[in-house]
Amino acid sequence: MKPGRLWSPWFPALVLLVGAVLLLCRLDDAYLWQDEAETAIVSRHLLAYGLPLSTDGTDWVQQAGRPWVEFTTDYVWIYHSWLQYGLTAAAFAVLGRTTLAARLPFVLFGLATLLLFYHLLRRWLEDCRVAVVGTLLLLFCVPFLLLMRQDRYYALAAFFTLLTLDAYLVVSTRRGVHLRTVKTWAVPYFILAAFLLYQSHYGAFFPTLAALGIDFVLTRPDRKTVWRFVLAGACIAALVLPWAGFMRVLNRGQLFRADRFLAQLGQYLLYVTGWILPLALLLLLLYAWARQALGRQHGLDSDQARFCRVAGLIVLTNVVVLAASAAFDWVFFRYMVHLIPLLLAILAIVLVWVMRRWPVVACAMLVLLVLSNALHLVPYGLPGVRALSWDRLWPGSSAFQSLDEVWAKAGRFRSDAWMYAQELTHSYIGPNEGLVAYLAARAQPGQTVVVNYEDLPLMFYTPLRVLGGLEAHGLDGLQMGLTDGARGPDWVIDRQYGPYRDRLAALVAAGSYERITIPYPDIRWENRPEPGAHQYLTAQGENSLTLYRRRED
Repeated sequence: MKPGRLWSPWFPALVLLVGAVLLLCRLDDAYLWQDEAETAIVSRHLLAYGLPLSTDGTDWVQQAGRPWVEFTTDYVWIYHSWLQYGLTAAAFAVLGRTTLAARLPFVLFGLATLLLFYHLLRRWLEDCRVAVVGTLLLLFCVPFLLLMRQDRYYALAAFFTLLTLDAYLVVSTRRGVHLRTVKTWAVPYFILAAFLLYQSHYGAFFPTLAALGIDFVLTRPDRKTVWRFVLAGACIAALVLPWAGFMRVLNRGQLFRADRFLAQLGQYLLYVTGWILPLALLLLLLYAWARQALGRQHGLDSDQARFCRVAGLIVLTNVVVLAASAAFDWVFFRYMVHLIPLLLAILAIVLVWVMRRWPVVACAMLVLLVLSNALHLVPYGLPGVRALSWDRLWPGSSAFQSLDEVWAKAGRFRSDAWMYAQELTHSYIGPNEGLVAYLAARAQPGQTVVVNYEDLPLMFYTPLRVLGGLEAHGLDGLQMGLTDGARGPDWVIDRQYGPYRDRLAALVAAGSYERITIPYPDIRWENRPEPGAHQYLTAQGENSLTLYRRRED
């Protein structure tokens, strides 16, 4: 074992303690936002009917622009893997259908990810310094913490990606002294880990397994290892392919375009280098890797070089697949959540490489990485670089506009650690909380609400019939009924960032409604975990929520 043995007895326990504080504190303070509520409602249907359904006859879960994309004609949800729904349903069965119950299973997996990450680095790098530095980086990585506190598949994807990587290294390694007992179960371990990764997030499963296959070829394994890997691959395929044929993800109407692919690829590379692994330290890694390849002193050792190669292949393959995928209309940081631990492992290897030669410099860099994005600003914070506009690369294309937005955010100084401390010590109030509180005091169970965005949180928290949402579900039938003399909805909620506001205005004009303004911020989302979009504190200076109550005849 390399230097750092004295850290090992107490460090994991300390990580677990600090992680529990950072992840559990005020876990139920902010209400579920739209995507979280989607998971919660589908899980509620699973608990009631034994299948993850998009509807129970009253609630209707649909965020795609057209039906039969996210669910089958039998209303079985197929847009995401099902493990997240099983965990949430189990938590509801034990703890009740609350915000805390919805998020708690994923926080527990977040804590498990921290411990598995430390174990993985110690096992395969045999350097406690890298394990400690990497775990500290992950423990205080605010984007990672925010995603672990979501009622969503993010924590599962991160955990089972690491577990699959660990199992793959057991299967493919040629070292047999300290792994002799483990190797007896190597193939079943790899099969189980990969299958659970698929059930957590199939969007991460396919590129990750492809990257591991590429690495396996590059290792030039012996015949026995090849047969072991082939056996594992055949079993994984037998388990996954029947599910893959059923859990299809259809195109949302976006065709592949080269400009869009380049813009998406640029955004993901900015997310990586602007929030996780600074570009300057990535270049330093390549330099250290080159020295190792040339056999120079002060290069990476063989274990570190191998780990960086495997992790790098996984990251690169996932990013390219995400950028090229026509299944996603947008690029989101949260889609690469399972790559954050791997990127921080690579970052830890770089810092320890610097530590061997300049300990004080490495410690200063670690402090900067934990407390701010100062190192990430190189080169994005330079005035000339910040002035670049990427949409000039492809005249007439709008695909690069969102890339410019991310580019601008990457060049701003911030301290996520300080803002996260503010979040943990201050109560947060968002639009969903305000609407739920108001309706709980004044609406009657079974009344109808029409809202043009974040309909799913209202479905989860209230006993009302909720129509509208992104796809305007039920609105056509409602308006047709008005022409026949039917009564309009009891409540109309016009969110300022939602679609079809003109249709809501016509609906209100066709009936007798009282306009009500409540003192809660009408922001776009309750609180989603995207960098640059997350609200650490209650939004100030925003327009207040407006809703309309139908007057009694």
